[in-house]
Amino acid sequence: MTRLTHIAAFLLIALALVLAACSNDSCYDNGSSLPLATLYMGNRQQSIPGLAIIGINAPGDSVLAQSSSIDEVYLPLRASVSQTSFALSRTTTVNTTTVIIQDTLTLDYKVVPYFHSAECGAMYNFDINNVSHTSHGIDSVVVLTPLVTNARVPALRIHFTDFSQ
Repeated sequence: MTRLTHIAAFLLIALALVLAACSNDSCYDNGSSLPLATLYMGNRQQSIPGLAIIGINAPGDSVLAQSSSIDEVYLPLRASVSQTSFALSRTTTVNTTTVIIQDTLTLDYKVVPYFHSAECGAMYNFDINNVSHTSHGIDSVVVLTPLVTNARVPALRIHFTDFSQ
């Protein structure tokens, strides 16, 4: 009986350790720190018709957005450099003529390594130092939250020129 008691005690201890290792604090949050940019025309957040956003010098120069129904977009930053640029191309009508208006948006930032937890691991946050842009179709860019974490909060507000007026 002593041996059976030891085996049962060992199994109970092993089960307790396994259950204690399972945490309700698992990492379900967004694991990437990406600045969320909200798109505005005038003073109202809205979809910008004919807008395409492409990463410049990104691997594959990937298209991040190309739709007429987006009013916000995540802009991925590269942790290996301190500056990332995006091409914003907008097809619109000016005086009954269809034109393509191209702008460049550049973010300068500091990469901040961050250890979240054992479940989530480590990630990079980004501290935005400066934003520059051309002004062909972009009116202004406002930095709402300079420190970009994995929280789903807008970091940038991009205001576009309304050519319909």
